[in-house]
Amino acid sequence: MLARVQQFNLKLVAAFLLALASLLAQDITNYLTPDVARVGMRLSCRCGGCKNTVGDCPMLHCGSADPKRHRIFEMKQRGISDDEIVNSIVREEGAVALSGPLPHGFFVWMMPGLALLIGFFIYTAYVRRNRKAPAPLTPVDEALIDRFRPQIDRELDESKK
Repeated sequence: MLARVQQFNLKLVAAFLLALASLLAQDITNYLTPDVARVGMRLSCRCGGCKNTVGDCPMLHCGSADPKRHRIFEMKQRGISDDEIVNSIVREEGAVALSGPLPHGFFVWMMPGLALLIGFFIYTAYVRRNRKAPAPLTPVDEALIDRFRPQIDRELDESKK
């Protein structure tokens, strides 16, 4: 009987150690090296729960940052450079994968303001060209205004006081 209890305890300890080992094997800190963090700082975490980068996302088991961290780790193990890793992810996911704007020069930063300015000038030119003089009042309109003229004058005088 004692042998069976000892055998059961041994199996229980073995199962516990196996479960613990599988949990430790899944730990994200195993592949969150300084290289992964450096590359991850250039990529945005797209989980929707934070506004951080892949390198500093604080969420445990984040559905966006963890797979990218693991992928960056594997690519760094193969000797791929930081720029090549970032470019590979941007090719797959688009420019939204970057944590900052694309550095394409001064013109890119000025384009939204320039577009608004051009649109404003086009709109004002259109309005000036298509502006029409007001139509003359009909006798019915003049009679209606004459009917309410004393009230209009009284309310204008009260508003000036």
